[in-house]
Amino acid sequence: PPTFLWKLVIDPKRKECVSLDVAPGSANVCVEHILVHPNFNTRKAENVYGTGSNLIGDSSPPCGYVKCKVESGSPYTMLTEGEFNTEVDAYWFGTRYFVTEPIIVPKQDGNPDCEEQAYLLGMVHDAARDRDFLAIFDLQRALREGPIAKVWLKSSVPHGLHGCFASEEDGGKSSVFC
Repeated sequence: PPTFLWKLVIDPKRKECVSLDVAPGSANVCVEHILVHPNFNTRKAENVYGTGSNLIGDSSPPCGYVKCKVESGSPYTMLTEGEFNTEVDAYWFGTRYFVTEPIIVPKQDGNPDCEEQAYLLGMVHDAARDRDFLAIFDLQRALREGPIAKVWLKSSVPHGLHGCFASEEDGGKSSVFC
């Protein structure tokens, strides 16, 4: 079955679910491993990123990264299976490329209140070459423009490896849960 991005609204006073719908702007987006800029983990975020299969509602292996605008996107409208969602910013690596869960790294000296002042990092497996690379996206650019860098590794990395980022200034200690 397709995996969509859902928005759950809870009324804390009544302690009940008010609504559960596909998130605005993300109809027919098959997305998993979602995340937001780490500075927005506990506050409202406009942008949600994740691994994407496609934008037509057909479940398949993750082969790219997507950015959904969950606050300013179109209210949920049902698209038919196979109908392309034109609102979503996405980058697809191509045939026989498979992506893993990305992380977001804030830019050094960046504005902590700006979601786009960060990098999206994700491991990509090139099945034709049996090699992996780290794809680096500048979130101040559209994802569809592609990564600003690819760092090829000497060998492949097991699919599904999770990671986190720790800066040298922190003595290598991570500020996020791994």
